[in-house]
Amino acid sequence: AGGVGAGASALSHVGRSVGRKYEQDLRTLEEVGKIDVKPRSRRLSYYRNDPERALRKLQQAGPEVDWFDFLVHTELCTMNYSPFNTPDATLFDDVVRMMDNLRVPKTLKKSSKELVAFVYDVYSLMQNKAPYHNFSHVADITQYLYTLLLATHLAKRLKPIELAAAIFAAVCHDLDHPGLSNVYQTSEHTELWQRHAESPLESHHFACFEALIAKHGMLEHLDDESRARFVHVVRAMILATDMAKHQTLMSTIRTRLEDDAFNPIASEDGIDLTLMIALKCADISNQARPWRVANRWNEAVYQEFYHEGDLNRKAGRTVAPLQDRETNVIPKSTCGFIGFIVAPLFEAFVAIMTRVHAKNVDVDSSVVEECLVFLHKNKDRYELQASGHHVDVDEIEDELVIFSEDLRHGLRAQGRHSDNAADLPGVNAGYDGMARQRRLSWLRRHYKPIDRETLFPVDIVKSATPDDPQPRRPDGPPLGEVDDNTVDG
Repeated sequence: AGGVGAGASALSHVGRSVGRKYEQDLRTLEEVGKIDVKPRSRRLSYYRNDPERALRKLQQAGPEVDWFDFLVHTELCTMNYSPFNTPDATLFDDVVRMMDNLRVPKTLKKSSKELVAFVYDVYSLMQNKAPYHNFSHVADITQYLYTLLLATHLAKRLKPIELAAAIFAAVCHDLDHPGLSNVYQTSEHTELWQRHAESPLESHHFACFEALIAKHGMLEHLDDESRARFVHVVRAMILATDMAKHQTLMSTIRTRLEDDAFNPIASEDGIDLTLMIALKCADISNQARPWRVANRWNEAVYQEFYHEGDLNRKAGRTVAPLQDRETNVIPKSTCGFIGFIVAPLFEAFVAIMTRVHAKNVDVDSSVVEECLVFLHKNKDRYELQASGHHVDVDEIEDELVIFSEDLRHGLRAQGRHSDNAADLPGVNAGYDGMARQRRLSWLRRHYKPIDRETLFPVDIVKSATPDDPQPRRPDGPPLGEVDDNTVDG
């Protein structure tokens, strides 16, 4: 099974075709975690065979520990996440694990394996080999939003259907992205632009989301009200990522916050606005990562910018300053982007969290404040580069932890600390190796490829892939790792 296009019919048969044995082997992350792996971050990560059992053991010893609070202290809730030099299969697992952690299958009344099939279609639609808008970007933005929702405690304040919609919006926010901007689509009068005159890319991403939701029957077990709320939230969040609407959205936030009575999470429109800002923060969060990660993302995004600039120059059009490889100074332009776009957006999100907290709701803005620390430190480095000073692009710095106290310290304060790591929950352990192989083998045998002409009757732009070597190229669908003879699915 090579690259996957996209498929036309729903996989409603998924659960029936695989049977109980697979269902038992592919349990959710909350139920199984039997493999010891080294975390890629510096978060507390003691891995246990049964995270839920470890959590129950903690609860028996004292006050109940909330599942979402528990997740804050685990591997995937971190600012140090980096998809670079990470196999696509691992990124694929990370996305599925995050959705499992937020109990998406339970909320949608679907099995975990159906969620896996959906994520695989997302993966297949991001195989455009663009330097930036690829599956690494999907995993990165999904992880950032996941961290924001957990560390701010918003995850506990949302309805389950809103939480599921939020993480779906992150996973699907750039579906089938061609690596070329809305401005390019408009200038070329592409079929995509003809189909979606306003926000062509974002409208296409949402249309792809709707097609995949229909294909997999993801909402078939929900009542009409829940289904409508889910789709509404996803649509609002994805369309908000259009940077052409950035200033309008920022103005809306300022206006709403001028009203002292406004509680951002007390109404559906307030929740919509909060989640729109959260996804926007995640979508441009690269420079709010530690320096060595932020710098690599910057290289990738400018490769994509310059490729579009080259196409515009070849077509005789004016080349935008940020897309002109002959005149743009990356450190200087990055300072401007951080100062005028990214930092004000994160400050707006801090203001939203501060307002929610003022309404006596238990939320925490510290994680967003941590992002601002990274932003300003990185801006200082780019300013040094712009002035001709050397800055080590591989400089490593420890993650700030102001947004969550180390769980071990919390346990010690409650008199429940043990020096035995086995007594501490750890958690985000991955699926065990055999379950992972079964999952991939099942996908190879039962997955229905997409008929792109039926599902996505839009020819975006065939020349979207740069000729230059890319820093991160897709290494093939994760199915390629599995030998059909290895596992008896």
